[in-house]
Amino acid sequence: MSGKKIKRVPAKKIAHKIINECDIILNVLDARNPEGTRNKNLEDKIKKSNKKLIYVLNKADLVPIKILEKWKELIKNENHDASVVFVSSKHKKGTKILRDKIKKYLQLDGIKDGKVGVVGYPNVGKSSLINALTGKKSAYSGLAAGLTKGEQWIKLTKNIKLLDTPGVIEPKDDDELVIIGAIRYEKIENPVEPAIKILKNLYAFDENIIKNYYNIEINNIEDINEDFIEKIGKKLNYLGKNGIVDIKRTAKSILKDYQDGKLNYYPMKIKKYGQKRGNNIEFIAKYLEDFPFIDDANSIISHLSNICELANIRIKKPIIGSKKIDDVVVIISFGEKTADSGRKKVEEYAKNNNIFLYSMGRGKCGRNNIFVGVGNIE
Repeated sequence: MSGKKIKRVPAKKIAHKIINECDIILNVLDARNPEGTRNKNLEDKIKKSNKKLIYVLNKADLVPIKILEKWKELIKNENHDASVVFVSSKHKKGTKILRDKIKKYLQLDGIKDGKVGVVGYPNVGKSSLINALTGKKSAYSGLAAGLTKGEQWIKLTKNIKLLDTPGVIEPKDDDELVIIGAIRYEKIENPVEPAIKILKNLYAFDENIIKNYYNIEINNIEDINEDFIEKIGKKLNYLGKNGIVDIKRTAKSILKDYQDGKLNYYPMKIKKYGQKRGNNIEFIAKYLEDFPFIDDANSIISHLSNICELANIRIKKPIIGSKKIDDVVVIISFGEKTADSGRKKVEEYAKNNNIFLYSMGRGKCGRNNIFVGVGNIE
């Protein structure tokens, strides 16, 4: 075994080498988020260099074919000369189609000995694609950001060489790092700007995504701004002191849902393994029928906490439900492990049932945590 040290080369330098020296450039995008993993400046450089550009939507096994086809159409509308290929490097699917495309374009351009390079953002599967195309582990994955090993040319076919080191595209700013998932939402200091960019990307892909997810009408992409984030915050009942919407918390919730795959370019059914809950709150609501301060959550908590029957109840599973009393809707979470969990369940229930909460409170009935939200149906 050679004692030679692996030479580390700035990844940006490799990206420029690929554009300058290769005949065909494979621009690898994450099929789950193609728009968020594109770099239009690099694409323009490739076009100006008159090199053949092939967009490779990697991890395509994770996305419905209808969505992939829509992305293909959108990309080709922007760049008529480009090709789009769906690939799963992990399962080695689509690699034959990609190889055939490469051969075809080299033949059409009369290039006998062709060179192929791979570029893309971090975490899109560039090295995995190279390994899938060559059938062996040629490319190194998971190296330190911004650095890569010294490059080598390896044979893809008898007359086609592939640079075994991908060119890493460096995101321009923290917003892009958040969008591609390289920075978690918890660590971003200013979550509002990336949240706005994400919502605009989603709206540009399908105008109904945001409307269906948040149940808020929107008619123009230009309406997606800080005021729109405030509307979402109001809908989610993320209110601070004096009823003012907590913009930062709202923006972080958008980033969280996006990074977790809930707010996406296509609907996802995320399997939940949490504890099942009951929904019958009549045994609690009956004590509120003649209660005079029904529009104040803390008064309700104080009243219920003094009822001995509720204090002595032992329940097998938590309960979440609502009751319309007079002109208000009272949502009650009873028996959650923590009061904060009760708050989340009440807010989620309100969101799913279009209830605007204007009063919330927490407390205990004996050993049982109780959280109450009071609001109106919107």
